Formats: sequence, structure tokens, C-alpha cells
Amino acid sequence: MTSPPTISATALRRSTADVLQAVGVPEADADVVAASLVEADRRGTHSHGVLRLPLYVQAVQTGGIAPAPQMRWVREHGATAVLDAEGGFGQVAVARALDKAREIVAAHATAVVAVCGSSHYGTGAYWTNQLARDGLVALLVSTTGASVTPFGGAEKLLGTNPLTISFPTGGEPVVLDMATSSGAYGRIVTASKEGQPIPEGWAVDSSGVPTTDADAALAGALLPFGGHKGSGLAILLELLAGPLAGGNMAAETTDMWADPSVRMGTGHLLWVVDPVGLHGDDAAIGRAAGFQRRLREAAPAQGVSEVLSPGDVEQRNAEARVEQVPVPGSVLDDLAALTRSLGLPDPRSQETVPR
Repeated sequence: MTSPPTISATALRRSTADVLQAVGVPEADADVVAASLVEADRRGTHSHGVLRLPLYVQAVQTGGIAPAPQMRWVREHGATAVLDAEGGFGQVAVARALDKAREIVAAHATAVVAVCGSSHYGTGAYWTNQLARDGLVALLVSTTGASVTPFGGAEKLLGTNPLTISFPTGGEPVVLDMATSSGAYGRIVTASKEGQPIPEGWAVDSSGVPTTDADAALAGALLPFGGHKGSGLAILLELLAGPLAGGNMAAETTDMWADPSVRMGTGHLLWVVDPVGLHGDDAAIGRAAGFQRRLREAAPAQGVSEVLSPGDVEQRNAEARVEQVPVPGSVLDDLAALTRSLGLPDPRSQETVPR
């Protein structure tokens, strides 16, 4: 199997930001979105990387994402706050939510920040890890468009409803970043674009029959991970990021992939706790670091080389891809076509090399 080409991380981020600015996104906001997409590719999460850029551009050009909205804080009370993203980029909204959470947690040792009227924010770990590196425990959840059937069902009623939790260790955090579907929607989109099958147990077709065909899966529904347990978790996360945060629920949402001209009204909920503020010392962080080491030292099962702490794979990818980032060839082709259509330089002319 041929390895994907690589491109300079600097060139990829610059090209991505230039594309966003070309369609009316302010420079600072374009940099925020570009950084999140490139970091996803660095960490190997290509389903949330630059793959998304053409869709974002289409949404901006057709009205599904407001390129320069006047986001506003509609309520602040105690350790809570609510941001109306006014149809803008989820990345920009969550960046503001992080700043607000830091401000609140300094006074209250905890913060709950809700975002409504938003859109896709990229990988959750990109945001929660920033807080964890500041010594804060962070949980982030979001609604999405309807793509998942509940346990025992055959219709799209739930979102992929991502859950991200990062716990500080004084070094790289312990982080869980997962969709509650068996597979990420973006990975199925990638498989469809590449003409590749998807794993068994990920989806059913439009008749409710299990399928490994990516196109049939997109026409049908994704399955929740872990059967009834994953389905139950997805439902509760939908309630947290939907009714509690003020966002649309999946069944009320027109997904960007289906019609980029419609605003999704996504909801996000960010909960942050300062362990030092809670206990008066950093013992919890030290214990987490010790547990992380213990996980990595655990005796591996037969045929397994090592036991990893959650987030280790993605962090190793990022550390190995500081300068050059592998990106699927079809994604680079789409990016080149997009830059060409906007009169911008081809990113592949800037330090792209085969692996």
C-alpha cells in the first residue's frame, strides 16, 4: 500500500488560512481554523483535518457558515456562561469558550461554558488538551447532524456526538477523544472518496442491513459503538450539547455534508475543573501522572508489544510530524483545486515530497 504524500506543515497551514481569508474569514479566525485542521492531520485524524476545508468553503459561500459573525455572550451567571456563535465556525467559538472558561475557573475552580448556534469545531482533543496543559481537567461534547441510528433502530436519529476528556499530568495529558458511533463520519467520507471499504459493524444501509460499503453507509446510518451502552451514552451526550447547551439536536439539524447552505445550529458544552482550586494542591495531577506511567508499564497481552495511555498514538504522530505532514492524495488534490479556483498558489508546489 502506497504511503500518502507529505507536505510542509507550515505550507499546509498557510495555504489553509489563505483559502479561508479568500472567502471572507478574518485573518485571526482563519488562523484558528487552519491550526485546528492541520493539527488533526499531524495527529493522524485525517477525517477532521484539511479534508474538511472544501466543505467549509462551500458552506461559507452558500450561507451555511457565517465567515465573520458577531458572536456574543448571551448569559453569564456564577461559574457558567453561554455564547451564541451566530452561525460562525465552531473552532472560533470554542477558542472563545476556552478563554471564558479560564477566566471563570480562576474565580470559581470550575466552569461550564455552553455554545449554541455553532458548527463543526474539528477534533475535540485540540481544545481540551490546551486546557489540560494548563493543569485543568476538561470535558467537551457536541451535537452533530443526524447520522447514527439508536440501538435496535434503522433510521438516522442521533449524531456521532463526540466526547473528549483531557486530564492533566504535568506532561502530555491523558485524553479520550471519540465519536459515539462505531466509526467517525469523516472516516467514512474519506473511505468513500478513496473507494475503500469500511470495517464491519460500522453501519447499515438504507434498508437496515449491515454494510461495509462506504457509499451505502452514507445513504444508510452509522451504528453506535458498544451496542446499547454506546447508544445510551450518545443519547445523554445529545441532551447535554443539545437542550442543555442550547444547540439543535441531530434530528433538528441539516448536516453540513448533506446541505452546506443550511446553518447547523450546533451546540457544544465545555466543563472545566481546576484540581488545585478543588483540593488546594496538585496531588490529583501527580496521581494522574503516576497512573499514566503505570498504564504504560502494564504487562502486554500475547501478541501485543506495549500498553498505551489514551492519546499516546496521536501524540506520537504529532511529534513525528512537526515539519512534514502526511495527507491523503485526494485531499491534496482537492486543496489544489480549491486554491486554483480562488487564484491562490498550489500548496503542492511548497515542499511537498513523497514518503
